[in-house]
Amino acid sequence: MTVAVDDTGVRARRAALTAIAAVEEGGAYSNLAVPEAVAGLPDARDRAFASHLAYDTLRWRGTLDWALGLVLTRPIGDVEAPLRRILHLGAVQLLRSGVPTPAAVSTSVALARSAVPAGRAKGAAGFVNGVLRNLARRLDDLPWPDPDVDPVQHLALTTAHPAWVVTDLLGRFGDADTRAILEADNDPPGLTLRVAGDRDRVLAELREAGIDATATATSPEGVRAPGADPRRLPAVAEGRATPQDEASMLVVRATRVAAGDHVLDLCSGPGGKATHLAAIVGASGSVTGVELHPHRARLVEETAARMGVAVDVRIGDATAPPLQGGEVFDVVLLDGPCTGLGTGRRRPEVRWRRQPEDVASLARLQRRMLDVAVERTRPGGHLTFSVCTWTAGETTEVVRDLLERAGDRVGLVEERQLRPDTDGTDGMYLATFRRR
Repeated sequence: MTVAVDDTGVRARRAALTAIAAVEEGGAYSNLAVPEAVAGLPDARDRAFASHLAYDTLRWRGTLDWALGLVLTRPIGDVEAPLRRILHLGAVQLLRSGVPTPAAVSTSVALARSAVPAGRAKGAAGFVNGVLRNLARRLDDLPWPDPDVDPVQHLALTTAHPAWVVTDLLGRFGDADTRAILEADNDPPGLTLRVAGDRDRVLAELREAGIDATATATSPEGVRAPGADPRRLPAVAEGRATPQDEASMLVVRATRVAAGDHVLDLCSGPGGKATHLAAIVGASGSVTGVELHPHRARLVEETAARMGVAVDVRIGDATAPPLQGGEVFDVVLLDGPCTGLGTGRRRPEVRWRRQPEDVASLARLQRRMLDVAVERTRPGGHLTFSVCTWTAGETTEVVRDLLERAGDRVGLVEERQLRPDTDGTDGMYLATFRRR
């Protein structure tokens, strides 16, 4: 049976493919690549549909590979990249989106015809058609792993996470909490803003624009604005608000920063926490930001200029920061380099980019940076360590190691793991110490 292909449906799916290719081949972050790829679609519903397909395809890649592997005659990795992405996009519609099988298959076939040179278009279309139709016939009897026999693989496939991540979380949180975290990690978070100034005014503006805006539960500066595009909000353009997850706001509050403090932000790019710190310390205090990468240092400067605050940005390595010898600060923030697994709600691809060995190498770097951070914290001052992840090796184990090595110099005053299931935030870990 031949199914008529809706040009609009193909355009929406092509936009999703453009975003997926930018992430998988170009290394882009999906929260930037997806909005850019769908912006040219004239209808808001098509933009929403294309965005949903792109994010879900990136999120469920492991499960899609497994399902497609059941009907392919060769490893999924041997399928050329353009056709592999089309198979992923078609499979996610069959498994996850509720799109009727004929529409999912026919639009994928249409995409396949244009994805390869003209001489191979017919073969590519037939290949995609055959694979997706075979998968569609097996949907009701896919051999999902038995949770009692193989709980790790069952969780990995049913929550769209690598098995090594599941294993790590099970060791730290146990069965029930691990499933809750992983399932919440798949829920799109919507936009959260940090407001500089009158939060009630920004809330009123957003509600007048038809956005169901609410104040954040814990942070006094935060506003949740689900469905809003920050690029189209006057408050953002005018520097009265900036996109920032509530977890990042809570990290800044955990530093115990106050007006007049002199603050060091050792990994300050792209500037959300640095400018938040600057807003709190005011003109009587100061914020020095150290950033290794020049392009991220520019982002700090641009954000500070837009928000109307002062940050002294210095390009350098946090393990040997460009500071005067002996210079110490009231507050030091080390928002360290990490696997970033806690950002999975808005950047689902990160879970597939990371490998288990990344945890150990990043933890070693975090320890080196923490040693510097301790030395740069004045006696009686506070040091906060934060990472947007939840692996034990980058969180509790790093803190335990610091206390074993430097417990005579620092004392732990707060330790907290923020979670998407219990806090509605990114998976941010933070620990604050007081310098003895």
